[in-house]
Amino acid sequence: MRKISKKAILQNSKIDCKEVTIEDGVKLENVHIKAKNLVIRKNSVLVSCKLFSEGPISIGKDCTIKENTVVNAFRGITIGDRTIIDRDVMIGGMQSQHSEIDVGDDCVILYRSYLNTTRKITIGNKVGVGGYCLIFTHSSWPNVLEGAPFKFKEVIIEDKVWLPWNVTVFPGAVIRKNAILGGGSVVTGDISENVFAAGVPAKIIKKNTNITRSKKHQILIEIIRDYHGYANEFLGIKNNLIETKKEIRIRFDEASIVFCKDFLGIKKSDIVLGFTIPKTVKNKFEWIELDSLTSNVKSSVGKKFLMFIKRYGIRII
Repeated sequence: MRKISKKAILQNSKIDCKEVTIEDGVKLENVHIKAKNLVIRKNSVLVSCKLFSEGPISIGKDCTIKENTVVNAFRGITIGDRTIIDRDVMIGGMQSQHSEIDVGDDCVILYRSYLNTTRKITIGNKVGVGGYCLIFTHSSWPNVLEGAPFKFKEVIIEDKVWLPWNVTVFPGAVIRKNAILGGGSVVTGDISENVFAAGVPAKIIKKNTNITRSKKHQILIEIIRDYHGYANEFLGIKNNLIETKKEIRIRFDEASIVFCKDFLGIKKSDIVLGFTIPKTVKNKFEWIELDSLTSNVKSSVGKKFLMFIKRYGIRII
């Protein structure tokens, strides 16, 4: 059975699947997909890539898979909502009955990383895998009967983990939630949650601690000041930065982005920025709430700001 939305665009693409569901806004261009069943949710974009499985393939909404990327996993492929797989990424290698890849929501896997799916790889939500990272689920090449070491074991990476560029993860590794690895690290075992680890092999350097609300305010003000300059000089969108004891405001022609302490000075055209925003404010204004990472922004001014703050790791749904 094939359910392909009339609002989906398929160009020069080949789909070899018994059952297919492709929703509104999906775009496939020069794509080859082979699977038992295929589901691609709304507004996902796949360009010049290949996905192969003898099981199901499921791709969430608003995903992006870029050029020259290959994803191959015998048992199945699952990619969550809003996940980005950069160009020239290889997910596959030597296959087995255990081969599977499960990537959560809001993840990114960057340029020329290699993920070996001989055994299952599980990646949680909001995980970042930097460029040139290597994730292995098997380690054997010399003859094991001659004493060479070997290991076949799945890899688990929990929520909100960050692997910067050139990190290597060995079979059986478990990286717990909120862990951050140093660039060039080699992970051979279990990394605890809420830590920064680095080295060969990676060892815990320090624990990550929650920052105070006051420190968060300071960081947010720095981001707002940075965006003021970015919009003026890089985007060419003229604006004024106004700072008082009660608020900091970037004023554009059509709207303002404002972060204030008491929400008393906000105006009709303001986009309200805050950590926790009262319902009374949410009912009247466009808003971006940082504690919940949610927003109702529809204006171009607000959308450009949301795109900018992603570079600080702030990803608003």
